Amino acid sequence: MNNDNETNWNDRDKITRRGLLATGAALGVAGLLPVAAQQRQPARGEILAYIGTYTPNGEGIYLCSMNPASGTLTLLNTFKDIENPSWLALDPSRRYLYALSEVDNFGGGKNGSVSAYAINRTNGDLTRLNVVSSQGSTPAHLSVHPSGKYVLVANYFGGSVAVLPLQANGALGEASDVHVDSGPRNPARAADDPAGNFAPSDHSGPRVHMVEADPSARFVIANDAGLDQSLIWTLDLQSGKLTPAQTPSVAAPPGSAPRHFVFHPNGRLFYNLHEQDSMLAAYDYNPATGGMALKQTISVLPRGFAGSNLASELAISRDGRFLYAGNRLHDTIAIIAVREGGRIEWVGEEWVRADYPRSFALDPTGEWMFSCNQKGDSITSFRIDRRSGALRFTGHFFPVGSPANITFLT
Repeated sequence: MNNDNETNWNDRDKITRRGLLATGAALGVAGLLPVAAQQRQPARGEILAYIGTYTPNGEGIYLCSMNPASGTLTLLNTFKDIENPSWLALDPSRRYLYALSEVDNFGGGKNGSVSAYAINRTNGDLTRLNVVSSQGSTPAHLSVHPSGKYVLVANYFGGSVAVLPLQANGALGEASDVHVDSGPRNPARAADDPAGNFAPSDHSGPRVHMVEADPSARFVIANDAGLDQSLIWTLDLQSGKLTPAQTPSVAAPPGSAPRHFVFHPNGRLFYNLHEQDSMLAAYDYNPATGGMALKQTISVLPRGFAGSNLASELAISRDGRFLYAGNRLHDTIAIIAVREGGRIEWVGEEWVRADYPRSFALDPTGEWMFSCNQKGDSITSFRIDRRSGALRFTGHFFPVGSPANITFLT
């Protein structure tokens, strides 16, 4: 979760989840702003990227080109027909983009929404196909199933996972299944919190923060940060229904708030980042059953750290040698080496040069990392040393209001 909505310790910051929702309600979800005029065409060899933002500081979805020689971003176009597009995902064919709207007022109800866009493969321009309910309040994450048949949505305040069928033209259908989580309330803070952490995660109910299929596409996994659980299902590709797996859930420590996860490229290691206690858990993963066995947990903060922090994003290098974990409030990206057998070791960190790295992404070449600094209103870029995993700041700031997510078109 963003967590800038539930605490009193940082009242000076006005970019909050609730504040954004209030603004969204004032703007309304129908009759949104027009699409901006295109600014320029991408140059030969450049890689296209889409940036999701929180409106109104951000203006919608930004289309940029990335220079793979310098790691710089250049604005091409802005698509203003959507509110709070805080997470974006591409389908396997890379012909369609799906964007959630992190709102709670879609269609006059209390749900968020998901929009489908067709991509112009020549210049990256977007044409909206349709928009449907996310079937839960304030969605925080979505992904496209590797089959290309369904979009999976994590509704944060709705505490649910929705399965949205995809039509032949890329448009979204109404939900084929919705799973609403339930369980006992856990403490707002974890026992192993950093000393002086006054930024508790929301444990007032189920809070689903991520949902995605495993590498084999046999299982769907969702992190419920409010219930401190990773839920595991199988997905019937014909009916679009979720069924609990043989191991239906894996518990994290009470109050830890599992937020985002990644798989190792070998498909047999699962890494889960806890928002509240800033811990990274390593599991052996069984791709035949979806079961997990915890092998190690480490902090993504430097030794001796004290103060407030909320871990955010997790990424892994293409060769599986390094993990990267985002730290909001501490405002760094931790560098974690993957050792023999999948064990992990904190080896360093890099300051993102701005406030609140909500998410980040490695570009398709594996040479660059881009940090979406939500409260710093910028994206900063870093060159990746593939041998050591170290990050070196390029000196480039890309100004954008409340950036939340960046995804690359390949």
